Amino acid sequence: MPAGHVSIESDELDRYVADTYWKALAARAAGAPLGRPDVVVKPRSDAEVAAVVRLANHHQVPVVPWGGGSGTQGASIPTQGGIVIDLTGMDRIVEIDERSMTVTAEAGVNGKRLEAELNQRGLMLPHYPASAEFATVGGYVAARGSGVLSTRYGKIEDLVLSLRVVTPTGEIVDTLPVPRHAVGPDIAPLFIGSEGSLGVITRARLQIAPLPAARHFEVVSFPTVEDGVEAVRKSLQSGLRPSVVRLYDEVATRITLSPVVGSELPGVATVICFEGDAGVVAAERASMLKLARAHKGEVLDGGLGEVWWNHRYDFYAPPHAPELPAVWGTIDVVATYDRLLPTYHALQEAVAKPYAARGLKLRSHLSHWYPWGAMIYGRFVLPDGGPDAVTLHDRIWKDGVTAALGTGAVINDHHGVGLKLAPYMQAQHGAGLDVLRRIKVALDPSGVMNPGKLGL
Repeated sequence: MPAGHVSIESDELDRYVADTYWKALAARAAGAPLGRPDVVVKPRSDAEVAAVVRLANHHQVPVVPWGGGSGTQGASIPTQGGIVIDLTGMDRIVEIDERSMTVTAEAGVNGKRLEAELNQRGLMLPHYPASAEFATVGGYVAARGSGVLSTRYGKIEDLVLSLRVVTPTGEIVDTLPVPRHAVGPDIAPLFIGSEGSLGVITRARLQIAPLPAARHFEVVSFPTVEDGVEAVRKSLQSGLRPSVVRLYDEVATRITLSPVVGSELPGVATVICFEGDAGVVAAERASMLKLARAHKGEVLDGGLGEVWWNHRYDFYAPPHAPELPAVWGTIDVVATYDRLLPTYHALQEAVAKPYAARGLKLRSHLSHWYPWGAMIYGRFVLPDGGPDAVTLHDRIWKDGVTAALGTGAVINDHHGVGLKLAPYMQAQHGAGLDVLRRIKVALDPSGVMNPGKLGL
């Protein structure tokens, strides 16, 4: 490893003490970070990554992969010190195959840059997470993320064709070049969502798509969340595939969506986008709006949907995003339709009502939809947590997660696990977590890869 790619300088190490996890930001602000590396390395090749991992494995030194540092769960925080492998130096777009409609990119490629280069060719990676400005390809995959177009194109695991991974003992492994085959189990899904605990993802081959010939927005207001959910459920189960469906409950419509689009929207506002061939867009739009009206939906100014699209990242920056000393978090849960509304109401009872006297606002939207169910994105914000902020933060999370598990929901759709949800992994997986632990031991016998994460 060239000397310039290794650092033990204090200022450099301090860059890796926090991602966007609230507790990590609060701890850094208090001068007591949750973790700090002993050394940072910035490899430029798979061989350099493998060499670092082999050395760490031999000396039993913890290794934590780092991408854009935009995660919300504390997955990239080096809580046991050791080596941070900063992959942003591996930033080559290796190949754009316009015949197969794939892109091969190294793990450190920034999402916004990748999208810009694809767009120049009339293409896109239909992922578009809120973190695209900061996140990397490796982070997309390692956290099992999702983007705003997921209802049509799927989450990142639906876009991954193959991966290159450095195992915890330093081997470089390429998974099979396609995800559809019958030559035994596919090992690529093992690393998707593994958050660096089973190896270092260094390269991904991803499915891309043409930029749509047409993209049309609508905004529909429903009198209740129940009405909106039924309209969307029946739309998806009838075969319609809008690219975006973001259904904001009344609180989120009022204090989250309306300020960003610059208009006071009524009821349960839902932003819907249709894209692709102009004829298909027109047909899907007509069919879905018919179903929406049948469920008491009022069609509003579709231009507000375009405003939302153009300002969709504003939700995550000041003045719309909270800052310390506020306490915040996103209780991201996913459930089948039979459990979706009970879960939504359980979160209201467990989080919104008990903490209202403290000034907590729970603003929820449903933004990743499937034929079988959907995700609830429950964003809570307390203006000031006071001296017991950390305890209060943890109690809110415990109450929210317990409520979701109690209704049979799954406690995360696309933000990952990290430190935040690690204590709840046993309750979520049961005996399945023991299977994951055995896989971890088999791949990482020295326990060096991102220890303390995923509940492993």
